[in-house]
Amino acid sequence: MYIVPTRALANDTYFRIEGPLRDMGIDTALKHGDKIFFSKKSIPNFLITTPESLDSLICRHSRMLENVKIVILDEIHMLDNTYRGDQLRLLLCRLEKIVKIDNLSVCLLSATVSSPEQVAERYVRKFEVIKVPGQREISYRFLNSFEDVYRLAKNKRWYKILFFCNTRESVEVVAAELTKLWYPYPVLTHHGSLSRQVREEAENVMKESDLAVCVATSTLEVGIDIGNIDLIVLCEPPWSISSLLQRIGRGNRRQGVINVVVITTSQEEQNMMDLMFKTAISGELPEEIYEPDISVAVQQIFSYLYQNPEGLNEEQILQLITTLCSKETSKLILTNLKINGWVEFIASRYFPSSKLLNLGEKGRIHSNIPDPQSYRVIDIDSGLEIGKIAGTFDKVFVLGGRIWRLVAVENYVIKVRNIKGEISAPNFQRYRGKGSFYGLLPMELRLKNE
Repeated sequence: MYIVPTRALANDTYFRIEGPLRDMGIDTALKHGDKIFFSKKSIPNFLITTPESLDSLICRHSRMLENVKIVILDEIHMLDNTYRGDQLRLLLCRLEKIVKIDNLSVCLLSATVSSPEQVAERYVRKFEVIKVPGQREISYRFLNSFEDVYRLAKNKRWYKILFFCNTRESVEVVAAELTKLWYPYPVLTHHGSLSRQVREEAENVMKESDLAVCVATSTLEVGIDIGNIDLIVLCEPPWSISSLLQRIGRGNRRQGVINVVVITTSQEEQNMMDLMFKTAISGELPEEIYEPDISVAVQQIFSYLYQNPEGLNEEQILQLITTLCSKETSKLILTNLKINGWVEFIASRYFPSSKLLNLGEKGRIHSNIPDPQSYRVIDIDSGLEIGKIAGTFDKVFVLGGRIWRLVAVENYVIKVRNIKGEISAPNFQRYRGKGSFYGLLPMELRLKNE
């Protein structure tokens, strides 16, 4: 079983490996929310899926998983230390109870984790860290305009260029400007508001054309195969160093040097980006403090009971969720779910209520991903709105040409304070949003975790 963080990466992995594995006599299938490429009567040798689809399989078709021997967790840095990573941790515990073998083999893959030992400990009991030596050189420069980028690309004979923006709106604005510069060559766009067909067409053009220009959001950060890219252009500073690493990692995969251009609008932006690049080049990524998201306890109680409608005793449930939180907290969560009619306690066993079963029938218990939401950024000192950001961001980030430090997050409003002077690399710490089941936690736990 090969588990990836996004549907797009699942699709790309399937189409890249299905043919070679078929030639070896290995049957490959794909399972996620958009596509189901296998029959339950014909179980594949190799299944590519996402954490949420694994949750669904465990709940609905657990017998299909009895012969799983190897689980591969790809791009684990995108999942670890988030509600999706915590969900995956508990799903592995549940999978171990289903498989027929005693020692399930679990492999974690990543090019950008600061402490592989700490990450591995969260998912497996016994492990060996294998580090592949070698690192591509990063050559970066700062420019002021897209005209400068066009002239540089023309002089260097760079023909395949990938531009990254932070928002969908920025993608369209930048693409319109680049279309004038690169005429008559087409400029492609790739972001979440476009149809899957349009996005896949852009991916295919980038993969197959000798000359191609594409403007994208984070939708092209993950390792979808789009061929060898001569130049990465950051139209705006990424909101996190993990995003920076993902974006520049798309460049020159078949060569030793990644060429990057950053468009900056202020000296503050340039200073911040220079520090981010130096941190990336050093290879000494800031260590992240692990904080479990206990909203996963709610989601997994729902999923576990849906898998076992005949009921579970308290010890069975606690054995699973105390991986994330204390026994006292776990009991508090169970009591709150009982009070609010999500679970029923009869004859010393917990059962899913009709309300929970109805939610399960609609397929809404397998994902803890909140609805996409942008955040308004407010300067806490002036009260003025600086702009909006979305997705993953660090507790220190650049917006509007200035450096901001996160003070608080309340109801999709980020309160920040401007940083004067220099900052240090340890400030690059991701802010972690809460899973969608967070609102079903007891009020005292929500207040404690604010």
